[in-house]
Amino acid sequence: MNQKELLFGSGQDEIYQLGTALNDMRQRLIDNIVAQNKADEALRESEEKFRVVFEQAPDSVVLIDTETGKIIEFNDRAHEILGYTREEFANLLISDIDIHESPEDVKMHIEKITRDGFEIFETKHRTKDGRLLNVCATVRALSMRGHSFLASIWTDITQRKKVEAQKANLEARLQQAQKMEAIGTLAGGIAHDFNNILAVILGYADMAKDDAPPDTKFARDLEKVLEAGNRAKDLIKQILAFSRQTEVQRIPIQIQSLIKEALKMLRSSIPTTIEIHDDIDSRCGAVLSDPTQVHQILMNLCTNASYAMEKTGGILKIGLKSVCIDKGGHRQVPLNMEFGEYVELIVSDTGSGIASDVIDKIFDPYFTTKEPGKGTGMGLAIVHGIVADYGGTITVESELDKGTIFHVFFPLIDQEELPLVKEIDKIPRGQERILFIDDEELLAEMGQDMLERLGYHVTVRRSSLDALAIFQNAPNEFDIVITDQTMPDMTGSDLARRMMQIRPDVPIILCTGYSNLIDENSAKALGIKEFALKPLTKGVIAKLIRKVLNGK
Repeated sequence: MNQKELLFGSGQDEIYQLGTALNDMRQRLIDNIVAQNKADEALRESEEKFRVVFEQAPDSVVLIDTETGKIIEFNDRAHEILGYTREEFANLLISDIDIHESPEDVKMHIEKITRDGFEIFETKHRTKDGRLLNVCATVRALSMRGHSFLASIWTDITQRKKVEAQKANLEARLQQAQKMEAIGTLAGGIAHDFNNILAVILGYADMAKDDAPPDTKFARDLEKVLEAGNRAKDLIKQILAFSRQTEVQRIPIQIQSLIKEALKMLRSSIPTTIEIHDDIDSRCGAVLSDPTQVHQILMNLCTNASYAMEKTGGILKIGLKSVCIDKGGHRQVPLNMEFGEYVELIVSDTGSGIASDVIDKIFDPYFTTKEPGKGTGMGLAIVHGIVADYGGTITVESELDKGTIFHVFFPLIDQEELPLVKEIDKIPRGQERILFIDDEELLAEMGQDMLERLGYHVTVRRSSLDALAIFQNAPNEFDIVITDQTMPDMTGSDLARRMMQIRPDVPIILCTGYSNLIDENSAKALGIKEFALKPLTKGVIAKLIRKVLNGK
C-alpha cells in the first residue's frame, strides 16, 4: 500500500481527487526546495570562486561607485601595494589616489567610461607613504540590480616604466654619442682645411715681417696678424682635442696670461649687454696643465654664464688668485679636497641661477637646463673631468635670479716662477737639399719660399706619386724629405715607407693638420724621424730640420 492510500484511501470521490492534488503539490514543493538548495549551493560556490579570484588576483581590483567616485570594494593586492588599511580604503575616493584626477575630473571621466563602456589608460597612484606608482588601468562599466559601478584592474607598471626610461636614456646617449662622433669627424675635417689656410697666412706673414723695416707700423701690423694667427692655431688645437685627434700634453704654465688672452677672444663672442670684469693676480704660481684644456674650461664656464644672462644682460666676472687650503681655513670646500696651495679660478655671473633641485646634477653627462638644440649637456661634464684629472676641484654656488659662481682649484706645483713671454731664439739655417711634398699649391709655394729663405736647396712636388718617382731616380740627391700626410693617390706615411724601402737612412719629417690614421708614436714606429702638426711657423720647421739633420 502506497503513501497516498494511507492518507486518503483509494476511492474516486472528491476527497480522493483533492488528496491526489495535494500530494502532487507537496511533491512539486519538495522538488522546488531541492532545486533551490542546489541553486543556492551553486551560487555559494560561484561566490567563493569569485572571491578567491578577486582576492588572489595578481593585480589590484577595485569597484568604484559611479555616482560618488567612492571605492566600494577592493582586493588584497590593492590594499598591499597602496598601503592603506581596510578601514582607510573604505573611505577613499578615487581622486584621493589618482594624482591626475580631481573630483571634477573624476566625474567627467566616470561619465565617459560609463558612456563608452570600456577604457584602458595609464596614470599614477599615490601610496599612503607618498610614493608614486605607475599604473595601467583597465576599466569596464557594469550594472547590477539597477546599480551602476566601474570594475577597474590596476596593473603596477612602475618597474616597466623604469626599464623603458633606462632604455630610452641609453638610446638617447647612443644617439648623442653618434652625434658627437659625427661632429668630431666633421670638426677634424674642418681643422684640416683651416690648418692649410692658416699655414699659408702665418707663413707669408712671417716672411713679410722679415722683409719689413723694423720698428715701423708695417712691422707692427704684421705682428698683430701673427698674434691673431697664433690664436687661431690654438682654436684649432681645441677643435682637434674635441675630435680627439691630439693627445693631452701637460706642461708647467702660469695660466694668468692664458686667461687674459682668452678673454680677448671671449669679448667678440659675448653680447655687448654683458659686461666683462676681470681681476687676475699676475703673481699666481705655476700649475701642471694643458693650455688647450685650461682654455676649454674657461670658455665653457663663460659660455654658460653668457647663456644665463642672454635675455637680461649682466656682469661676467673672471678672477684668478692663489689660495691655501688648510685645516684652519674657513672656506667651504669639498671634504675630499686635499690641503695645500692652489690657483683658484672664479667665474661668476648675475644671470638666472640654477634651481636647488638640479644643482647636484649639473656635472652629469648629458644633463642640461638649456632649451633643446642649445646644449649637449657635455660642457660642465668635460670641465669636471679635466679638473678632476688634474687633482683639482670645482665647486658651484647659485641662487635663482641671483646668479652663479664657479670656483675651480688647480693644484700649484713646486717650481720657480715661469717667464710669461718666451725669449725669441735665433732661427737656425742650413744649405742641405730638401724634397718638399704638399698637394696644396699655396702651401707648396709658401714652403719652398720659406725654406729657400733659410738657405736650403728645395725641390717641390705636389703629387706623392711624382715625389716617389723623382726619389726612385735619385735617392741620394736629397738630404731630407718633408711631406704632408693627407694627399690623394698615396698618403705621406705610405710615401715615407716606400722611400725608406729604397733608402733606409733617409730622414723624413711628416706634417699633418689632421689625420685619424697616424700619430706621432705610430709615425716614429715606421722610422719617420719627426712628426709635426700644422700650421708650422718658420721657426718651428727650421728647428725640426736641424734636429733631424744634426741627429739630436
